[in-house]
Amino acid sequence: MQEFLKGIFSDVDINLLVTRIIFVAALTCVYFLFFYYAKKRNLQLYTYIVISVVVVLFVLSFLTTSAELRFYVYIILALLMVLGLMLFISDISRHIFRLSLKRKSFRENLADHYGSEDLRKSVSEIIKSCLRLSKTDTGALIVLADHMSDEILESGIKVNSEITAELIETLFFPKTPLHDGAVIITANKVLSAGCYLPLTQAQNLPREFGTRHRAAIGVAAAFPDCTAIVVSEETGIISAMHDGKIKRYLDSRQLQDILECAMGLADESAEERLWGEK
Repeated sequence: MQEFLKGIFSDVDINLLVTRIIFVAALTCVYFLFFYYAKKRNLQLYTYIVISVVVVLFVLSFLTTSAELRFYVYIILALLMVLGLMLFISDISRHIFRLSLKRKSFRENLADHYGSEDLRKSVSEIIKSCLRLSKTDTGALIVLADHMSDEILESGIKVNSEITAELIETLFFPKTPLHDGAVIITANKVLSAGCYLPLTQAQNLPREFGTRHRAAIGVAAAFPDCTAIVVSEETGIISAMHDGKIKRYLDSRQLQDILECAMGLADESAEERLWGEK
């Protein structure tokens, strides 16, 4: 028996074995991530197809005796891994951001710095303005974010003012220069108005979604900490977008819950109940 085992291990190329073990471990980690993020995007079918191809290639790399063929198989596997990472890089970056200590510390200190009563007053003012805008079918796009890129802020007009319903309604008054842009709110301030946002390229959206809705979805995808509130110019329907999720036909109570989460007035469990598991 000892001689038999010695014979097996004496014929093994240790370097090749270690390389294959590392490659298997890398493939396992990468494709576990693929399944995790593909499930969130409802792309499981495509992932099953890709992984079936990968398994065939990987088995072929073990069975073939040609070093050149094995090299090409490894190159194809590596390219598939890179392409998969590129496909889900935005999902991965958003996940990392949600777990970042910087975001958590900002949320924890927000109420202490500005005072929870002041933040609740701002929430009340935003609700008041959205309901009034909804009644008059006045379009609006309000983005609440822990932080926002300078590029987006500088695309509009600097406001840097306390939040009031009258101010928000004035900024979205029809046929004014700022009417079609977005209002950016961070903490307890209206930072900028008339801002241009990235539009989503998603094709599976309701037909009644216009530019404001697409901009809201686009900014919520680009900045996972932000919440975008849209008042439809055609129907007056109030909607909210956050981290790839959409809520429509909001009333004052639902809007309050969403804004309190956006302002850091609710804990993580309340946010999960509202938007679902991250």
